[in-house]
Amino acid sequence: MFKLSVALVGIVLSAFLVGGVTHGQTGTFLSGNSHPLKIDRILDYKKSGAKKTAIEVGELAVDGHLALNGYPQERLYYFLEGRGIMSIYEAAPAGDVYEVRQDVSIYMTPGIKHEIINIGSTPLRYVAFLVRGGIGPDSEGGLTWGAVTQRGITVEKPVVGSGVAVTKVFDEGSNPSEPEGMHLLIRDIWLRRPQKFSNAEVLTVAPGRSTRLHNHTDSSETAYILYGEGNFIWDDRMIPFKAGDAISYPVGVMRRVENTGEFPMSYVVISAFID
Repeated sequence: MFKLSVALVGIVLSAFLVGGVTHGQTGTFLSGNSHPLKIDRILDYKKSGAKKTAIEVGELAVDGHLALNGYPQERLYYFLEGRGIMSIYEAAPAGDVYEVRQDVSIYMTPGIKHEIINIGSTPLRYVAFLVRGGIGPDSEGGLTWGAVTQRGITVEKPVVGSGVAVTKVFDEGSNPSEPEGMHLLIRDIWLRRPQKFSNAEVLTVAPGRSTRLHNHTDSSETAYILYGEGNFIWDDRMIPFKAGDAISYPVGVMRRVENTGEFPMSYVVISAFID
């Protein structure tokens, strides 16, 4: 195997490996004067191996506010640090209000209105996985609360549901981890009536170990490193990473994630169906 620079990876592999907010694309600042919000699109659809998946990292200053809005993508928010609330369907306090803090995730289908407010004394940071191709409330045929009957499959008249799922990812009481040997722990991220999402989880790899070499034939895979260091394996290529880096694998690529550090390494990974 041989190592590639990050720039070369972006050109040769049509993937995008980034070194956190400062190495992503130009940040977008949404400002309410004294309540700024910074959003960086660190993985764009055009440079994503998954094509349907993008990643944004957001930071809300103290008292910062992401205004109530609905978006056309399925979204998975994973909160990295800080403390806040997310209000869904309506502005707080009238909406469904959830407390958010480190290692809480919130999944939602397209078009569901929500807002995020920083109620803590430090910045509130999150990473968001955006998967396009789903159906929102304004789509032709509308939206039901029924369960998905054709998840991930393009049909002439799809019956698709709407849903929100909240996970306290590292809470062993409500979300127990599943070991695969002594070197790998898997923690589920809950999805409710997903459309293009097929799976989401957090993997923790022991020092000096790795996931098994494998590929996917029906779905893409996109990962964001929470902490630790190691290598992404892409066929015969080795791509070093650190916390805040991301990669997006298309269908068919042989892949493995290696922990080369002294301590456990964890990452969020989502899979999305192809059409």
